[in-house]
Amino acid sequence: MQEIVISNLMRAKNKQSFFALHQIQTKIKTLYPNVRLEFHILWDDTNELNAGEEAEWSALIDENIENLHSYSKEFFDKYLMEFYNLDYVDRFKKFKAGYFIVMGHYLRRVLLKHYYLIYDDDILINDDFKVVTDSLLDNTAVLIAEPMNSSCDKVMFEKLVQLLGTEFAEIYQKKNPNFYGFNAGFQGIDLGMYDIFLSSDRLETLLNLFDYSGIYDDKGEQIWGDKRFLIDTQQQSLLSLMNIVFARKPIHILNPEEYYVVPNFGNHPVYGELSPEGVDGGWTAGLNSKITHFIGHTQGKGKPKEFLERVDNYLKTHNFI
Repeated sequence: MQEIVISNLMRAKNKQSFFALHQIQTKIKTLYPNVRLEFHILWDDTNELNAGEEAEWSALIDENIENLHSYSKEFFDKYLMEFYNLDYVDRFKKFKAGYFIVMGHYLRRVLLKHYYLIYDDDILINDDFKVVTDSLLDNTAVLIAEPMNSSCDKVMFEKLVQLLGTEFAEIYQKKNPNFYGFNAGFQGIDLGMYDIFLSSDRLETLLNLFDYSGIYDDKGEQIWGDKRFLIDTQQQSLLSLMNIVFARKPIHILNPEEYYVVPNFGNHPVYGELSPEGVDGGWTAGLNSKITHFIGHTQGKGKPKEFLERVDNYLKTHNFI
């Protein structure tokens, strides 16, 4: 039986994560009813499952999402300590994306998975999903570009070249000659990228590539701007760059004219100036992509109404609200 593994770190078993998991499960099962789906989700804050609405959505997730494997951050703390005698608890408190790097390692080393789709919970799938699903079934690395930010996945490039040699840069340039930047909130990953990091010393080398200084200044306030970008895109950069270089099959870059990830501000090459004060909250360009990812930039204000309204419409259509 063919299998598709879907994984990510999600905030909690709430309405948004239920929507995300149900959406992609429905899309794939509509195309290929007999495909086995496995969801491996690291829940960031299980304390949100106490009572009321969160508990209801948690129950719906357990009832409706097939083959769901749930993990806590403590699970991966224990994994690192028991198998590698490594303690990153304090560092991961400042850079929790490190847990998701370890999760991919676990999927490869322990569960012997070959491939998985990273899939964030703030994504709209606006087409039949066949192009992507066929790549997933073929274990082909599939990537979606960020045309307004080619640097979105480049912050780890020099570190990886220093670690792995100039051949890394040569292979990358050959496979991605346009130097597109790729979003890692939605990316089909060849887990073979972890094979050179299975030993204890190599895994430690991998984890030590990251900057664990965190996103808070000396006053305890969140930092923004260039420094925040350098910290926040580390996970995206490592996964994207390694995936491209170590993919065992030719990579599939989704057609950038149909599939792309853009924010709701800045100058778009086709749609012109985007602004949160504009039509659709600046998401007009993003909503015309066959995959819409509502990427950050809200500075703690939550997801925009353009996303939340569509989540509610989906849940109403499927009789969940």
